[in-house]
Amino acid sequence: MKNERFLKLLHNYAKLIVYRGLNLPKGRVIKIDASIDQPEFVNILTEECYKAGAKHVIVKFTSAEAERMIYERTELSELKKLLPYWKEEKKYAIQHDFSSIRLESNDPYYLNGVDAKKISRPHQISGHYVSKLRRSTNFYYAPYTIACVPSKAWAKRVFPKLTPEKAEMALWELIFEVVGVTTTDPYKKWDEKCHHLDARAKWLNSLNIKSLHYTNKLGTDLTIGMTERYRFAATADYDRYTHRIYYSNIPTEEAFVSPHRLKTEGVVYASKPLCENGQMIEGICLHFHHGKIVKATAKKNETLLKTLIKTDSNARYLGEAALVPFHSPISQTGILFYNTLFDENASCHFAFGECYSYTYRGYDKMNRRQLKHAGLNFSSTHIDFMVGTPDLNITATTRDGKQVPIFQNGDWAKM
Repeated sequence: MKNERFLKLLHNYAKLIVYRGLNLPKGRVIKIDASIDQPEFVNILTEECYKAGAKHVIVKFTSAEAERMIYERTELSELKKLLPYWKEEKKYAIQHDFSSIRLESNDPYYLNGVDAKKISRPHQISGHYVSKLRRSTNFYYAPYTIACVPSKAWAKRVFPKLTPEKAEMALWELIFEVVGVTTTDPYKKWDEKCHHLDARAKWLNSLNIKSLHYTNKLGTDLTIGMTERYRFAATADYDRYTHRIYYSNIPTEEAFVSPHRLKTEGVVYASKPLCENGQMIEGICLHFHHGKIVKATAKKNETLLKTLIKTDSNARYLGEAALVPFHSPISQTGILFYNTLFDENASCHFAFGECYSYTYRGYDKMNRRQLKHAGLNFSSTHIDFMVGTPDLNITATTRDGKQVPIFQNGDWAKM
């Protein structure tokens, strides 16, 4: 039963997405992508967008069941074709700076058993097309936010012993708790956390790091090199047109950077399953040499993993390294969410594929060719995988030869 308290928390969550996530400037067009599982929350979110000054709100509902049928019943040759409608929609949204909100709800196994090529190949082709469009705007991204709302199917994965209805409510309560909307002042809670992460990022940037060395008992022994003008970012993105700060992920617990694409060496073991394209990949192990993934194995769904790293010529290189303490609020729940947005904020993680160019100082005065020469990686994919453990140690080597502990036993070392 949804009582007055629950409805208030729904509104608090929607406000956090709009006022801290998008930090919405008046007069914007907002596009909301959501599952049909949560129409009530989408209505609340739409209302808050208009209250914040949105010019128009466009809502696009999707269905996990319908998407599965499309993959199963459409020939691969047809899935490879980009429909003119889809292309024009993407082009119009990018050229007119649509801000967007994506609400994730799907059961992490909703595409389990579907031919991996039918899933990955259309994503590759559409990714290439969007990447090409982005180049025309020098890879400008209008403010966007990704957040999660429960579906009964997803909630049952997280709480398998509960009924679908009780599982859904339990997952809602968990989401409310970890994003901080159960507090008396959710904005204050959010801002305090972001201030702490900003301080960590400034500390990392002051060290003039040459490389980071990761080790743990899983077998991870990996060194990643930094670009000469690296910049750790923490939580916030910057809209260089409106000069407003926005947050692309709710929740967020990370300080992150794009490492040098050619300077990763060693082996890394994933500490959590990876949910990608409606399927779970488990037991991931990646070997790197000169920045490139030269060997990729998995205990489950290895074929999909290998397909993902073949998305394009740069998918085999790292685009992100993110630092998240093992005892973050999400990790403290002890629950595997089966959702990358939540699980990556419970664990240090990497992503192979696309970089975040704004983690390179002076990026806005450089073109794509110059940024690639500086060591950044550009790809049509970006796949996060978790590597954090309770015994993870990360040590920085600075450019003047000092060894500085960054993580000790899974958590931040002292500054």
